[in-house]
Amino acid sequence: MRTIFRRLSFEIKNLISCAYTGHEMAEKHGVTLKGVMNKNELRKLSDLELLEFTSRAAKNEKAATLVLLEHLLEVDVRRAFAADAYSSLFDYVVRGLKYSESQAAERVSAVRLMRETPEVKTHIESGALTLTSAAMIQRHIRAEMSAPGGSKVKVPKETKAALITECLGQSKREVEKILLSHASEPVRLASQELTRQVTATHTELKILIDEETRELLKRAKELSQTSTTAELLKQTLQTIIEKRERQLGKSAPANEAQEHSKPSHSATSTPPEEESKEARNPNARYIPTQFRRAIFTRSNGQCEYRAPHTDARCTSSAHLHVDHVLPLALGGKTELKNLRHLCSAHNQKAAQIAGIAIPAITPTRNPKNAPAKYR
Repeated sequence: MRTIFRRLSFEIKNLISCAYTGHEMAEKHGVTLKGVMNKNELRKLSDLELLEFTSRAAKNEKAATLVLLEHLLEVDVRRAFAADAYSSLFDYVVRGLKYSESQAAERVSAVRLMRETPEVKTHIESGALTLTSAAMIQRHIRAEMSAPGGSKVKVPKETKAALITECLGQSKREVEKILLSHASEPVRLASQELTRQVTATHTELKILIDEETRELLKRAKELSQTSTTAELLKQTLQTIIEKRERQLGKSAPANEAQEHSKPSHSATSTPPEEESKEARNPNARYIPTQFRRAIFTRSNGQCEYRAPHTDARCTSSAHLHVDHVLPLALGGKTELKNLRHLCSAHNQKAAQIAGIAIPAITPTRNPKNAPAKYR
């Protein structure tokens, strides 16, 4: 697995050079590649020749992008990113391949659409569907899958195909109009958080809030006597973080500690009244509260997985699980030295390596509160 992952990483990192170096993977898409022309050589070209070479370079870039998407699709299907210190495909594209967060989000969304609807690859290859449009369609589908009551609803394959077909050959603005016209709740489609760096130390955050939240914000300002929303947000976040860290690191009740460090495939919960008895039993599945606190202090609330070939540590601090290094089923004990914090991706990877099956969670096909067109 390590060899395969390193090979995939090497090939992906060299994709951009495909547009200029004559890489055989890009040539399989019918694109003839030329070497890089320096500034002096470009200046010798006529205007028409320059336009021709520029057009060829654009085709090469698109071919390289498609090859990249194919590789990322395979990485996503295998969850190969978990073989290294990455908690998700997005994390891999940002930290491993050095793309910006916006570029990574666009490519990951396009990959997910290709995975769900294979014909998207043909549309991107032909130029009928741009990478940006594919990402926008996938974000729309994900928004539609989130039913108002918090349930998941599966968007029919026919609906996806029809939506993609309608967006073929359209500009970004036209795609936005099409998606808004199909949104069950248009306001939800427009409610994505937007951030923009405005100075070296300040970021602009744009969010959409409802009337109830606006009134709460107004009242909070009055009570805290702060003049700006930014200052109120800062104070609130500091209070929440300090309180939560104090609870988790020092005096967290059992139920709160369990919420933060969810049981893994080898750790289940036990009623608090039985904790003292279970805590003395190294064969028990229950993770004692004092162990959870010690693990949190040691991990600093971060996944403890390290890549075998680089020793790089996973940076994820979300959805942490307490994992048995050696599973109970294989003779492991519920002892502090045999417990660690793992993010969801690396917890699943550990279970896969140990041969422990984790049931997949699939979307509900017809929840009662799903949009009418998906029932």
